[in-house]
This record gives sequence, C-alpha cells and structure tokens, in this order.
Amino acid sequence: DAIHLSKTTAKGAKLLQDISLSILPREFVAIVGGSGAGKSTLLDALNGFRPATGGTVLVNGHDLYRYFGTYRTQIGYVPQDDIIHSELTVAQALDYAARLRLPADFSEKERQEQVNRVLRELELTARRDVLVKQLSGGQRKRVSIGVELLTRPSLFFLDEATSGLDPGTETQMMRLLRQLADQGRTILLVTHATKNVMLCDLVVFLARGGHLAYFGPPDQALSYFDVQDFDEIYLKIESEPNPAVWQQRYRQSHLYQTYVVERQRPLNVDTAATRQIQPQRPKTTIPQVAPWRQWWILTRRNLAILRQDRAALILMLSLAPILGALDFVLWKPTILDPKQGDAGQAFTMAFVTVLIAVMVGSLATMREIVKELEIYRRERMVGLGLWPYIFSKLAPAVVLALYQAAIFLGMKFWAIDLSLGFGAIAGLYLTLFLVTFGGMVMGLLVSALSPTQTVAPLLTILFLVPQITFAGAIIPLKDLGDVGNLISDVTLTRWSYASVVSLFGFGQEVARDACWQQTKSERQKLSRQALELCPCFDENLFRRCRFPGVRKEYHPAVDEPEPPRPPDPGDPPSLPNSVLEFNQAYRDRVEEYNQRVKDYQAAMERWQDTFARWKEQRGRAIASGEALIDRFWSLQGHTFNANVTANNLRLGGIIALMLGLVGVFQKRKDVL
Repeated sequence: DAIHLSKTTAKGAKLLQDISLSILPREFVAIVGGSGAGKSTLLDALNGFRPATGGTVLVNGHDLYRYFGTYRTQIGYVPQDDIIHSELTVAQALDYAARLRLPADFSEKERQEQVNRVLRELELTARRDVLVKQLSGGQRKRVSIGVELLTRPSLFFLDEATSGLDPGTETQMMRLLRQLADQGRTILLVTHATKNVMLCDLVVFLARGGHLAYFGPPDQALSYFDVQDFDEIYLKIESEPNPAVWQQRYRQSHLYQTYVVERQRPLNVDTAATRQIQPQRPKTTIPQVAPWRQWWILTRRNLAILRQDRAALILMLSLAPILGALDFVLWKPTILDPKQGDAGQAFTMAFVTVLIAVMVGSLATMREIVKELEIYRRERMVGLGLWPYIFSKLAPAVVLALYQAAIFLGMKFWAIDLSLGFGAIAGLYLTLFLVTFGGMVMGLLVSALSPTQTVAPLLTILFLVPQITFAGAIIPLKDLGDVGNLISDVTLTRWSYASVVSLFGFGQEVARDACWQQTKSERQKLSRQALELCPCFDENLFRRCRFPGVRKEYHPAVDEPEPPRPPDPGDPPSLPNSVLEFNQAYRDRVEEYNQRVKDYQAAMERWQDTFARWKEQRGRAIASGEALIDRFWSLQGHTFNANVTANNLRLGGIIALMLGLVGVFQKRKDVL
C-alpha cells in the first residue's frame, strides 16, 4: 500500500505528486508513462531502495521504510542493467549469488537445489554451463531474474526488464513474469512497451511530473482514455499542458474508489490525509552471511572471473614481461658501471622502473569497481558489507602485484649488470611490490570515484600526472615549493624512487663520504690526510668510488707522480786566489758550469711545461669527476642512501589512506 507518496529533490523539484496505490498478492502490475514521468522513481519509492520524501509505504500493514532491514530479503529487484558478471557461466553466476544471499546455515546440497530450481523455473537448465556473455539478451535478463528468485522473494520489482528486447523475446519475458506472479509473487514492472500489457492485472499510467493518471485493469484503460490503442494513451497524456488534470480526473473516477479507496479501507487510513501507521511487531531478519565469508565468496568469484576471461588474463600476465623487456632496449648492461656507465640514465632508469609499476597497477584496476556498479548496489541491498567487497578486490591485486614485481626485478637482473646482495634484492622486490600494489589501490580509488567506465581513464591520467611531476626525479624537491612538497609527500613514486636508487647502491658511497658532507668551501680546506679518508673525492674518485660513469673522466695523469724537478746546477766555480791560477783548468770549469746552467734552464722550461700539463690534466679529471657527482648530489642527494624501511612504511601509509578513500567514495554509491 502506497499512501500519499511524494518525492522532492534537494533542489525543490517534485518527482512524485501525492500518489496512493494498493496492490494485492499475486498481482502483476505494469508502470508505464512517458520519459521523465517518474516511473523508476515510483518503483524505487515502493520497494524502499530510494524512499519517498513524503507519505507511507506499507507491506502487510507494516511500515516498509521503518522496517526495511526486516523485509530486505523478501524483496527482489532487477534494475535495467544486468546484475550478473558476463564472464561467469549461468550456474556459476547463480551459485555465487546464492552463497551471498542464502542464510549461512544452508548446506551445499540445499544451495544447489535452489540453483537447480531457479534454472528449471526460468527454463535455463540446458544453458547452465554457458558463459553469460554468450547468451541472448532475453536469456541474460532471465539470469538476472534468477539471481533474485534464489531467496524466493514475495515482492518482485523490475525496471525496464524488457528494454532492448525484440518483440518475440519481449512477449516471452512478459509471459514468464505472468507465470511467476501466478506462482505467488507480487510483481511490479516499469516498461515502455505496451504490446503485452494485457498480461498484467493492473497498469499504472503516470503523467509528466509524477502525477497518477490511471491505476486499474489494462482492459478498461482504453475506454477510460477514449482511445483505440495503448500507444495513443501516451500522446493523449503528453498533450495536456497541465498534467495535474489527469490526477484530479482519476480521483473522481470509480476506478479510484475501487482500486485505492476500497482496498485501503481495512487499513483504517484516511486517504485524504496521511497519518502515522503503527506497525506490528516486525518479523525476524534472515541471518546474514558473516563478513569474512562474504570476503571469501567474493574473492573466489573475482578469481573465477579473472580465470575465465582468457583475453584479459593473458594480457594482464603478459603486460609485465613486455614492459620489462624494454630494459633491453632502453639501457645498456653497463649503465651502473663506474667506467662505462651513465649517471643520468641510471637515475632515469630508477624512476622509469617505479613509474611503470604505478602505471601498470593503476591501469589494471581503474575499471574494477565502476564496471560492476549495478551488481554492487544490488548486492549491498541484500546485505553485502562494504569492506568485504573492497578487500575482495585486493586479494587478486596482491597476487598480481607479487607476480609483476618479480617479473620487473627479474628483467632488471637479466638486462643490466647488477651486483647486489640478498638484502638489496629483497628490498627491491618489496619496494616494487608495494609501488605496484599501491598503483592498483590508486586504480581502485579512481574506479570508486568514477561515475561511469568512460570517466575512469581520464581520472587515471589526473592521478598519474602528479606521480611524474612531484616524484623529485624530474623537478628537484627543493624547487617544488611548499605546496609541491606537500603533494610529493603523498605520491607513491617519491618514496619508491628514493628506495630504488638507494638499493641499487650507486650513490651510497657518496652519501657516506665525509668530504661530501662538508660545504664546498669547507672541502677546499681539507688536509691531505682528510682527503685520503674520502673514497669519492679528490684522486680517490677513480680508485675507490663506484658512482656510474665517474671513471669516464679519468686521465692517467691522476696516477702519475709529479714530474721530477731538474737538479740544480750547483754553485759556480770559486774565483782563483791569484792571477797565476786563471789557467786553462779554471776556464774549463767555468765553461762546464755555464753549460750546466744552460742545460738546467732548458730542463726547467721543459719541466714547467710538463708540470703544468700534468697538473692541468690531473686537476681537470678530478674536477670533472667531482662535478659529475656534485650535480646529482645537489639534486638527488636524498636518494643516495635513503631509509628504505621508513620509505616502505610511508608507502604503506599512502596505500592505507587511499584504501580509506575508496571506502568513503564507494559508500556514496550506495542506494540506501
């Protein structure tokens, strides 16, 4: 019984205008009307999924809105879109629905009996092992109806169940609904088609704006509207400028007295004014499936869907090897080598590694929730928990992330010369797993945010751009500003990028070098003894430092000793004591000394050239090596020896935050 139902939106628009109806058991009722007349709004007000803002709905004299939890499992509802997964077989779709909807104390045998009963009622036994996506439109709709029949609902609501079907299939569907009503169910159907409306017991015609234009037997509707065909009723109702006229006319008719007033008289309700109905003691609610069991059922269903969707499964499993194979194209095997490596490409490789992991993860799950929105809403109506549903999406994501992280890391070892210990390898695998899994949770967040599947890729781009620009790899963190650093703090790529660079180990020696902890002016004042202790500074650069490509700047002059200074020619011969001693011997000594002086001067000129060249070559090599390290130390120094454990905890915190937001946004999609 609907008593003075009205529906007003938050903006003040009125969708239903004071509608009263009474429907008896086993009656098959069609709700028809033009577009925007409020057919679906009335249907959802009657079934309680989108309650009216005014009036009362009674089921067997009880207030439906007040005791909806009690009647939830007695109501079947089939929306316009299918509420089944097309990747499952008919039997699987019904079996998983039965596991979720039937009481927990149902045995395996009892559940299978229910499934077989529904298959027989809907004449789908021969199609039980066929994939839903291979069925015809009418057969798919039957499976959706079958999902609702599992709990033997006494009230059955269908929204556009015959929409898009060919005339023959539409007739079969209407006959099926007539048969279900005759078996003891009360059925309400929203439809645009009126060809088979004579199969219904009653028909509701709504005028524009949610006005009740007619409620009565379909065979009396033609004479009531004075038309020859049902389709003419649409034109006649729509041609009236003031749709309220039709509602006023109907309330003055004998049909209103027969099918509304007389039917509601036993309720002791004044049809002219709504008053509160005192409900009887509600029935006990059917026991719900435990949350952990819901999670297990949904997880098994998700894995079954993934296993049977061969194309998607093959693509998902091959994506990581294909993208991982790019390592053989993009990077040289010696990219991290001190002699042949390239520091710039080494940092780029680390960033591309984590970026691909995030992208692959997010693209894999960006439609995972929004693609089954109608299924989710319907299952929520029958008691599905929010968090069991969300966590069921995480189980396949964890398995896939473990697989993809292993492939990405394996490809790295295959394509690049890496000499890492077990601890570094384990750290890299954990980091790649977390960032891949984080990308998948980000995809789920996008999916929860998206109103439709077409919006999901656009939102994914919106989420991925900050992962690129605020990671600290392209634009240094010090140049991002306060707002940029705040955004960077909640990006997956910032923390995983720093961890990967640190675990590759090509910057750890620099980070631990005492000389690099000093300012530039302080480094210039360091003593020779202090410099000897620094593995990546001064001439030790080319002997002990393993920074990628640093030894490309090496020159042999670094290891050559300082060119020896020519020996001094000594003092000139002393003057003789007398004139007699200025003999030939003295003159020979003077001549010999003069020659030594000339040789010394020539040797000094050569030594000065050699020394200057040695000093320049040695100094340039050391300066170039230090400049190479300094360039990356000043921009990426925070990644050289990052705290991997702390970064992984931060990644876990970001994942938990996104997961919480998934719950918040997904909750908003609930009908109730």
